[in-house]
Amino acid sequence: MTHISAPPVDISAITKPILDTIDLVLKNAFEALDTPTLTDSERREIFQAVRSVLPVGDTAPQIAAVRTGWEKFVSISDAVQEARKTVEDQSKQKSEFVTTAESKAESIEASLKTSAAEMSSVLEKHAEKKERVEALSAQLQEANAELLTAGERVKQLESDRSAKQAEAKKLHEDLLEANAKASEELEALKGNISTLENEAESIIGSLKDWRSKSN
Repeated sequence: MTHISAPPVDISAITKPILDTIDLVLKNAFEALDTPTLTDSERREIFQAVRSVLPVGDTAPQIAAVRTGWEKFVSISDAVQEARKTVEDQSKQKSEFVTTAESKAESIEASLKTSAAEMSSVLEKHAEKKERVEALSAQLQEANAELLTAGERVKQLESDRSAKQAEAKKLHEDLLEANAKASEELEALKGNISTLENEAESIIGSLKDWRSKSN
């Protein structure tokens, strides 16, 4: 059996229109494309559309190379989008953290101002009370000194009173003794007077008798 070999197929005639179409698609996809617009939602829809029209497989090395490059480009675009999203999320978190921190700082500052005002008021009242306590302390010391002086005076008066009482007692005892002695002397004097009176009466009687006898 004789095999008839088929002539080699020139695929360039097939791939060229495809490559031209791909080139046009890529041209439209890359139009006004730069790094800031790399992750735009509309731009990414175009990237996905380009991916969908690229043939799959190794039918032509040029097409396979284009698809491989495009897949890598889309992968980079995805990575950039993910990185930007992470940056945006972190920036948002940082912004929220800064906002919260600033709010807390303002709250703390307001609290510190309130505390400072309250402390100033307390210190002022403390100074007033301290001044008053010092004045009262001085008055108390003066009163204590006066009380001590009064106590010493009371002791002196009590001592003088005791001395006067002792003197009065001694005087009373002396007076009683003198009165008793005077009473005794008075009784003795009365006895002497009575004796003298008796003697005088006796003499008078004797004289009367003598006169009567003489007459």
